[in-house]
Amino acid sequence: MINVKINGQNKKLKNKTNVADFLKNNNIDPIGVTVEHNLEVVNLENIAKIILKEGDILEILRFVGGG
Repeated sequence: MINVKINGQNKKLKNKTNVADFLKNNNIDPIGVTVEHNLEVVNLENIAKIILKEGDILEILRFVGGG
């Protein structure tokens, strides 16, 4: 198990996973969010290249329009 922080919450992941798979497994459409990994914004085309490791911090921001 690895310990990571997702949107300020401590989480335990059973296996190392990349950001794209984490989003998919949590029913999050990567098109509708911005992802920050360890204080750096991640380009959509790179989310599959980033493997979550012990102590990583992931922020997932969803933008909502309204009026």
